[in-house]
Amino acid sequence: MKIKLSLTDINRIFEIGEMIKKGGVIVYPTDTVYGIGGNPFLEDVVIRIKNIKQREEKAMPILVSSLEKAKEIAYFNDLSLKIANTFWPGPLTIVLKTKVKFSPHLTGGRDSIGLRIPNHELALKIIEASGGALIGTSANISGRPPAISIEDLDEKIRSSVDLIIDGGKCYLGKPSTVIEVIDSKIKIIRIGAIGIDEFIKRGIPIEGI
Repeated sequence: MKIKLSLTDINRIFEIGEMIKKGGVIVYPTDTVYGIGGNPFLEDVVIRIKNIKQREEKAMPILVSSLEKAKEIAYFNDLSLKIANTFWPGPLTIVLKTKVKFSPHLTGGRDSIGLRIPNHELALKIIEASGGALIGTSANISGRPPAISIEDLDEKIRSSVDLIIDGGKCYLGKPSTVIEVIDSKIKIIRIGAIGIDEFIKRGIPIEGI
């Protein structure tokens, strides 16, 4: 099913959040690209999303509603807090050591998880209604370009999820930058919507730079 949703559709957002808590899987808009969302604490949901994307054992990120929620999930040091306060909400995924035991299908078998607060009001409302954490992997078959509008969605994804939320075109139109915090430095995993120069401008040390 496909729907349009506005910030004033409070009851519908609540219903979607309850559906996600119980195991529903959705496609939803963010500031970067469309995501496939589900409850990250339910292993069957994680496996379902991995299968929808036809993805190998590779970690999937979680989008959170607040820094406080992120702190419940992962360990932050002074550097990771500085980075989060500088770039969140926004297109930066920070990989950190987990406090929570997640399915290895979500973490790729590692003891870390990628977290992000999107700069997108509707996405944040949906995440909040879902309990504050929502799987945020891109809504595409693995290896294919990410969707920046619902018109870009692969038919296999359309037919495999419970709900598609049409939020129009994602305004950034490119994936988030992904970094991993390693003690007092950061390692770039993927360059996306934020370039290396943005870290350098803010005096944030990057491994190898």
